[in-house]
Amino acid sequence: MKKAINKILVSLWLFIPCALMAQGTAPSWLDADVRSAQYPQSEYYTGYSEIALAAKEQQQTALNRAKQIAVGELSQRIRVLVNTDKTSIDKSVSGSDIEEQLHSSFTSYINTVSLAEVVGSSVESYYDASRRTAYAFAHVSRSELSVYYQKQISLWLGEVEGTLKTAGELAEKGYKMKAKKECSGVIDLFARIVFAQDLLTAIDPTADLQQSRTQQLKNTLIQTITDLENSIYVYVECTESVNGQTVVHIGDRLPGLITEKGCGCNFTDSQEEADYVIQVNARLARCQDAPDNIVFCYATATASVYNAHTQKTLKPQITESKGGWTVGNRTKATEEAFDDLADKIVEKVVQLIKN
Repeated sequence: MKKAINKILVSLWLFIPCALMAQGTAPSWLDADVRSAQYPQSEYYTGYSEIALAAKEQQQTALNRAKQIAVGELSQRIRVLVNTDKTSIDKSVSGSDIEEQLHSSFTSYINTVSLAEVVGSSVESYYDASRRTAYAFAHVSRSELSVYYQKQISLWLGEVEGTLKTAGELAEKGYKMKAKKECSGVIDLFARIVFAQDLLTAIDPTADLQQSRTQQLKNTLIQTITDLENSIYVYVECTESVNGQTVVHIGDRLPGLITEKGCGCNFTDSQEEADYVIQVNARLARCQDAPDNIVFCYATATASVYNAHTQKTLKPQITESKGGWTVGNRTKATEEAFDDLADKIVEKVVQLIKN
């Protein structure tokens, strides 16, 4: 984590306005009293550094190091402020898995946050050749931070709304994994929103935190994830044949039969999105004539149930099914055999899904 923070801080000065003075008139901000007067803590966050030129170190390199340190101090003060005075995340955590994910994402975000994107922040630097010393001073006003983060909250909440809408649409179509991925992105957005709200709570009591809107969207997120976690998505693939010819006797009926057995499943046309993949291969085995012009037909099947979570495949044993019909009607006898076979298949696969 420290390496990630250092990397952010190393590149930070490239993104924010910089006033560079080398060997010119010493700036007034070198004086601590002047800095305090011009940039009072009640209105600004600041960071200051002074470093001696290392052996064989170039002047510009030393100035860059000084700026990195100053910006790092400024960023650290922001992080400490939010860690100390934060209220939103602590009040929101209820102990649920989803709330814990929000808290974890928030903690990760706050530990790496920088001011690289904050409009209005700046860093100034100065090199004193006689002392072989580089100085840097970073500062940002509370009022500009307040305006910036209030706008960001609105922007991020808008993104949350759009993403949750997309997740809901995906879930309705059976694309569970894609919907969950969208929700994961929302959790990261909430981390930014909570950070901004906690920062504003500490620096501007009059700021619009949009907490009511935030809570409503968080409730929607929690409900969406809960529904997705509690849903079972099933993909059914069935091949059937009679005398080597492809037929459809039970394939289009299996989802309805599985539902009637109390599976509590939703069905999807995408195998990749399914929690369970049911594959059935059914065929007519034989037909036999019996006395009184009665015909009996027999159907067999192999079936497998793949659990996407455990990545295991189970293959239940399906006993042979029998259908009989009068007046030698093999078509009706075959249909009856397949109907009985469908009931046996459904009973077996539902047991595997429920267990």
